[in-house]
Amino acid sequence: MSIYFGMAAFLCAGSLLWKQTSPLQGEFLEKNRKQLQNLFLMTAALIFIFVATFRYGIGYDYFNYENLYEQLGPLSIQQLVTDHVGREFIGYSIFTHLCWELGLSYRMLLFVVNIILTAIVFWFLKRYSPLPWLGAYLYLTLQFFAHSMNLFRQSIAATICLLAFPFLKKRKLILFVLVVLLASAFHISALFLLPFYWILNWKVDGRIYGVIAAISLPIYLFSTQAAQFLTHYLFQNYAGYIGSHYWAGLGKRYVIFPAIYFAAVWFFRKRLLNQDEKNRILINSSFYVLILYVFSTHHMILERFSIYLFMYAMVLLPKLVCTFCQTSEVEKADKKRAKSVSKRTKNTHNQKKKEMVFLASVLVVTISFGYLIFASQQGTNGFHKVYPYVSVWTEQ
Repeated sequence: MSIYFGMAAFLCAGSLLWKQTSPLQGEFLEKNRKQLQNLFLMTAALIFIFVATFRYGIGYDYFNYENLYEQLGPLSIQQLVTDHVGREFIGYSIFTHLCWELGLSYRMLLFVVNIILTAIVFWFLKRYSPLPWLGAYLYLTLQFFAHSMNLFRQSIAATICLLAFPFLKKRKLILFVLVVLLASAFHISALFLLPFYWILNWKVDGRIYGVIAAISLPIYLFSTQAAQFLTHYLFQNYAGYIGSHYWAGLGKRYVIFPAIYFAAVWFFRKRLLNQDEKNRILINSSFYVLILYVFSTHHMILERFSIYLFMYAMVLLPKLVCTFCQTSEVEKADKKRAKSVSKRTKNTHNQKKKEMVFLASVLVVTISFGYLIFASQQGTNGFHKVYPYVSVWTEQ
C-alpha cells in the first residue's frame, strides 16, 4: 500500500500551490504560481501513468486483456468486423489491432492507454476543477484509478465520456451523443449515460428525488425481473451475469460513502447553485450515484454503471470546498456598508474564509482517504484486486 499512500501524500502537498488551500506566501510563489501548478500536475500525471503501466498481475482482468490482445491483435480489420469477439467491442478491437500493427507489446499497450486516460482526466480537472490537486487526489482515493487498472475497457469508455461534459453543460445534444457512442464502441455500458443528458439538467428539487426514489423502490424489490427485461432488449451482453457471482449483492457498507457524499452536496446545494447555476448537473449526479450504490446491494454488477456519474465527484467536491470562500448574499447586500469597514476587518473576514476552505479540504481529504482504506480491505486484494501494488520488478 506504500505506493498509494505516497501518491496520496504527494497530491496533498500540491495544495500548497493553490491560493485557496495554501498558507504559503511570497513574491516568488505569486510570480510563478501558474507555472508551478502546471509542473505539479504534469508530474502527478506522469506518476499515474508510470504506476498503472508497470503494474503486474493486479486487477481481475489483467491477464484476460493480455490474452485478448494476443488474440485480436493479429486479426485484420476485415476479420475483426466479422469475428464475434472483435465485433462485440469494435472500437477497442480496432484500437488493439492498430497497436499490434505498430509492433507494441502488451506493456506498451498499457502505456498508450494510460497516457490517453490520464491526459483526459487531467484535462477535465484543469478545466473544470477549482482545485485540480484535490481532484487528482479523489481520482486516486475514490477508486477511479483502481478501476482503470482493473475494468480496462470500461475505464476507457468512462474516461472518454468525460469529454462529453462540456456538451452536457452547453446542451449540445448531437456532440454529446457522438462522444457517448464513441465510448460505447469500447464498452457498451457507456450508453447508460445517454438519458442523463436530460436527467442531470433537471432542476435540483427534493420532490423530484422523492418521486425517483419511490419509482426505484419496486424496481429494487423486483430487480431480477427488471434486469431480465432490460437485457432482453438492451445491454444483451450483460444477460449472462444474471444468476452469476456478479449478480450477488455488495454489502450495505458500500452505501455509506455515497450517502455521505450526497448528504454533503445536498446540504450545501444552495452554495453550489449560487456559485454556478449549472452545478445542478453535478448535484443531480450525486443523487443517482447513491441510487446506483443502493441497487448494488442487490447486484454488484450495477456498481459498474456508477462510474459514469461518480467521476464527476472529482469536480463537484473541490467546487463544494471552494464555496466557503465565495461572497455570501449578505455580504453582497451590504456592499455599500462594506466601504466603511476597515481594511483590518476585511482581512479578518478573508482569513476566516480561508480557514473554512482549509477545514473543508481536510475533511474531504480525510473521508476520501478512509474510503481508500476501506476499498483496500475488501476481499483478499481489495475492491479491484489492485491492493497491494505489484510491479513488474516486484514480480521478477
